[in-house]
Amino acid sequence: MYKITWLALLAVAATAQTQVDLKNQSKAVDFSGASLTKPMVTGTALPGTCSSGQMFFVTTAPAGQNLYGCTAANVWSLEAPSGGGGGGTGEVTVESAGSVVGSSATLDFTVGTGALYAISILSGGAASIQSTADTSVLETLVRGQSGSPLLCASASGSATTYTCSMAPTLTTYSLGMELNWKPDVNGAGGATTVNVDLLGAIAVTLADGATNPGPSDVVAGRLYSMWFDGSKFRLAGEIFPQGVLAEPLPACTTAVRGRLWFVAGATGVKDSLSVCAKNASNVYAWQPLY
Repeated sequence: MYKITWLALLAVAATAQTQVDLKNQSKAVDFSGASLTKPMVTGTALPGTCSSGQMFFVTTAPAGQNLYGCTAANVWSLEAPSGGGGGGTGEVTVESAGSVVGSSATLDFTVGTGALYAISILSGGAASIQSTADTSVLETLVRGQSGSPLLCASASGSATTYTCSMAPTLTTYSLGMELNWKPDVNGAGGATTVNVDLLGAIAVTLADGATNPGPSDVVAGRLYSMWFDGSKFRLAGEIFPQGVLAEPLPACTTAVRGRLWFVAGATGVKDSLSVCAKNASNVYAWQPLY
């Protein structure tokens, strides 16, 4: 009977000692021989609160981004060790168009022409990268539809030496560049220049690159397309003879030689088409063609 009682007491004592306070009752704990250890609390998301020194393993995070430490009250920080090799070492695998180009613990986003980046580190260690277009460099649909990128409107008050400004400010004349010029006063004919954003006066010619504008080739308030050939601005060729828009007929001289002039007749009056040419006596006059 005494033997049975003693065995019962041992069983009760054994049951009472199944929970061990490792913090206060252990001296040296060695788990190297254990078949399995799980020293970390796990879960699918970080707890809302923590105290400094706690660790947590997020089971749903990508490999190498699972382990978090509580660095301050209620502040979790990703614990990503540095080192080579990628994949679980704190490094990020870098791909270009789906092809791996390497891995690195540091990614350096450098702003390129026409691109802007807004980069910040969010709570929990996630990085937020937002890219936008630099509209001071890149064309946009709204600006293109407004016509402002190529507009150069004059306000100089001169009939031969025009100035105009563009937005954004033009920094250099480039071969092949185009602009839409709006003169503020009628041209006087003869040698004519345009100075864009104070870059220097450039000669303006007709489409051939040699002939100066005539007295009626530059009319205030109209828009003229012209391009830079490396030394001069050439006005785009007209697709219809002058006079159609009721320009005043200039005197027929060497400056307007070869120009066609059309005048629409009133009701009951025929239209007329003339050309500026000289006769055998070297006299210039408008010669009727119709």
